[in-house]
Amino acid sequence: MKKTFTIRNITSAAILTALSIVSTMVFKLIPMGDLVFLRFSLTPALIMFASLTLGPFYGAVVGVAADFIPAMVFPTGAYNFFITIVYGILGVLPWIFEKITRKFRASLKPPFAVFIAMGVILAGLAAVLFLTDFVGGTVFKGDYVLIVKFIILGIMVVVAVACCISVTLTNKKFERHILDYVDTPSPNETALIALLCEVLVMTILKSLAFYVFYQIFGYNAEHPERSFQPPYEYFFIMLLLGLPANVTISAISVYWMLVFDHKQLHLRLENKKDE
Repeated sequence: MKKTFTIRNITSAAILTALSIVSTMVFKLIPMGDLVFLRFSLTPALIMFASLTLGPFYGAVVGVAADFIPAMVFPTGAYNFFITIVYGILGVLPWIFEKITRKFRASLKPPFAVFIAMGVILAGLAAVLFLTDFVGGTVFKGDYVLIVKFIILGIMVVVAVACCISVTLTNKKFERHILDYVDTPSPNETALIALLCEVLVMTILKSLAFYVFYQIFGYNAEHPERSFQPPYEYFFIMLLLGLPANVTISAISVYWMLVFDHKQLHLRLENKKDE
């Protein structure tokens, strides 16, 4: 407990909470058109970083505050407390995943796991776009639906490739300075953790949170025709569309924040030695 509740940890958690709140509120202002449940944000990266550096307790605190406070201060609709729970879980899982991946760091040096996962995600997106009527019947409608599908898939491919290239190049730089960051997860490991969190929490669980909320509160008894109770697939596919971009943001951001944190810790240790 003494190691958990230190001035440094409390201060760091407060700063990360403030940054997460600002990030959430800023990105809520970005209009998403028909994709109303899709969000691109730095908030998950800040929560993951809090979990990896401060532990699951502070990670959960930052996660809960990142959703709850903006929902109270800057409401954009009915408050969905299930989403707050999801963000709290996001603050715990990176710490757990890092404990697991730490045991396999030698085998995670090649970025094959990230490449394969991105390939599977893109295949899933392609299947959703061309084998279902989600885009043509639920979200986008009109004479140019097929073109829209190719544009969406093209953007997702470009983003996924950019993510893989960024992780690979960053990892090469990491390998040249690996002795300086012995305890820091590699970019490949960080990307894998971010990818797992984005898939399991920010896509699967967040979709479930939206689905349960609207199943409970989406029915309008006075005007049933105005009820909003879409199936789980509606939320899942909408969040899946943003997965490659969000993985890229989280993977790169979390790694460089870890490097910065490591450098600051190293400087503090050096200053103590000089004293």
